[in-house]
Amino acid sequence: MTALAEPEYFEDYDEDYRSELDSRYEEGFGQGPELDDDYGNGYDELDKLFDGLFDDDDDLDAAPAKKAAPKVATVKAAVKKEAAKVAAPKKAAAQSKPKASPVITRKVVPVAAQAADAPLADAEKTAVVALAETAAVASPAEPAAVVSAAVEPAAVEPAPAEEAAAPAVPDSPFFAPHIAPVNEHVEFLRKLRPGFEVPYVDPMHSVEDCRIVTLFSNTSEASPRGVVWAGDDAAATRLLGLQFQLGLRPEWMMPWNTHPWFTPGEANGKLTPEQVNAGLKPLIAFLKLVPRASAIVAHGTEANRLAQMLLKTDNQLIWRRGLKVYKARSLHGRAFAGSKERQTEWLIEMGRSYADAMARAGLQAGRR
Repeated sequence: MTALAEPEYFEDYDEDYRSELDSRYEEGFGQGPELDDDYGNGYDELDKLFDGLFDDDDDLDAAPAKKAAPKVATVKAAVKKEAAKVAAPKKAAAQSKPKASPVITRKVVPVAAQAADAPLADAEKTAVVALAETAAVASPAEPAAVVSAAVEPAAVEPAPAEEAAAPAVPDSPFFAPHIAPVNEHVEFLRKLRPGFEVPYVDPMHSVEDCRIVTLFSNTSEASPRGVVWAGDDAAATRLLGLQFQLGLRPEWMMPWNTHPWFTPGEANGKLTPEQVNAGLKPLIAFLKLVPRASAIVAHGTEANRLAQMLLKTDNQLIWRRGLKVYKARSLHGRAFAGSKERQTEWLIEMGRSYADAMARAGLQAGRR
């Protein structure tokens, strides 16, 4: 406060600030500009016009009353004269009849077409339309003009023939937005090892909605449909029935193979440790594409081995998601060979693993 109160604080801009403030004050907030001569002459004219009407008592006694009468009469006459000038145009306008605008009739006459041997395109480009206008004055009683146009129908230029459009190629469902990131990863794996086959993930699954990863020990041949599957038709049927019993919707889970690559037309057989190790990096990259997955159900010995290798890696996505691995029996081949009672027990055990994974992800049967 002391520094602000010192005079030196305002030395730099005090003079300019005050001059600007004074100018604004003089323009509209305080004293205005001085009256010029024209403005004063206006008051002089008013004084002359009303001279004698508001005289003092001394002047009335000294001067005869007859002198005021001519001035008053002059003022009244001037007022009447001005009023007559204003009323004269109105009266003249009321007495005069309105004049109507001319009636214009237009007729479009097409010029004769060119010779038949001339090309049609040239005739259309050189076509000329002649316009004949006739004007007639309407009767004085008509208040306004009436304009009419009689146009003969002209030949409409035919639209150019559209080129035959090539049939649109429908987009592949494997690269729909909800599954494209995973299948683009599949394309990348194919380029890494040319000559090998890498199955796509079925479009019924969803990257955003996936909560559970089903990891298969793909020891059999690749699916003829070109998608990741449980190993054969019987195994796929068992898994589909299990999902139906639990209310596990397809978009909540995502299948993946322990060893993504297949030799075309051949079964992988029992996977070697090298093949299992080769599937670790593709699995980590796959898990990054399904950010909401928090559980892995590993079907078979090879799948469980790869899942345990994943848990031993120093990867942040494991502890950030609280990723849990469930060990399950393989759904195909000799691993599921047994009586119906034994198969039922194995399916019930798998169902418990999937049910626990659903509970961890907050999924309820048939509901999101």
